[in-house]
Amino acid sequence: MAEKRPVKKPAQVAPSSLAGLGEVEVKITLELGRTEITLEEAMSLAERSMVVVDKMAEEPVDLRINGALFGRGKLVLVGDHYAVQLTELVDQGGPPQSKRLRGP
Repeated sequence: MAEKRPVKKPAQVAPSSLAGLGEVEVKITLELGRTEITLEEAMSLAERSMVVVDKMAEEPVDLRINGALFGRGKLVLVGDHYAVQLTELVDQGGPPQSKRLRGP
């Protein structure tokens, strides 16, 4: 029979102890889709070139933080800029599962 261990709750962190994190660099990547092209094809790309990817326009985009999948969302236009409205957060601990976010 498996041994039961008490579940440890994460310690509460005071906001002042997070002050040093303001200088931490984080790489955020939005992945619209993937494709494979040859080096020759890549070198021939120019302004207004099109690259076809493996996702449909209405499919969610992946949000990666430092290369790890963090969540998914939909691409939206905010004024003259593109943004991602998160619809799902991917659980980073334990077996793969995700948390759906509710809309407004």
